[in-house]
Amino acid sequence: MEQPFDLAGSAATPTPRGRAVLCVWAALPGLAAAPFVFWQGFWLGCAFCAVWCALVFAVWARACSLVATLGSRTLTVYLGVAFPVERVIPRHSITSALIFRTPLLRLADACVLVVFTPGMWAVLPGIPLPAADAISAALLAGEDAP
Repeated sequence: MEQPFDLAGSAATPTPRGRAVLCVWAALPGLAAAPFVFWQGFWLGCAFCAVWCALVFAVWARACSLVATLGSRTLTVYLGVAFPVERVIPRHSITSALIFRTPLLRLADACVLVVFTPGMWAVLPGIPLPAADAISAALLAGEDAP
């Protein structure tokens, strides 16, 4: 039997397969553009591919650093490698949450959780579905929820 996700005891982080899906999403535009850049010149194409590989690595490293924790009054998101950022979102200001899954995310047993507040949205990509369900239910339950 599957254990429910414990909000108090853990934090939501992207799964390894969820990070792989993010890297695939980041690599696809480069794969589509690479033939046109190689058409301009071989070395220009090689440089473009090297820069795009660095971009995909940056997406992977950023996804490895993402952690979302749910406190009694806040949702705190930590991310960043070279420049760590801590974003604290008060629970009372959250207006809605959206969970979506693409076919690739379904294969990876992950989802993307988007949290909406007035003036911003926070995107939590590649986190496990039970964690996203528990976080969104707790966020939208209001102040009385544990």
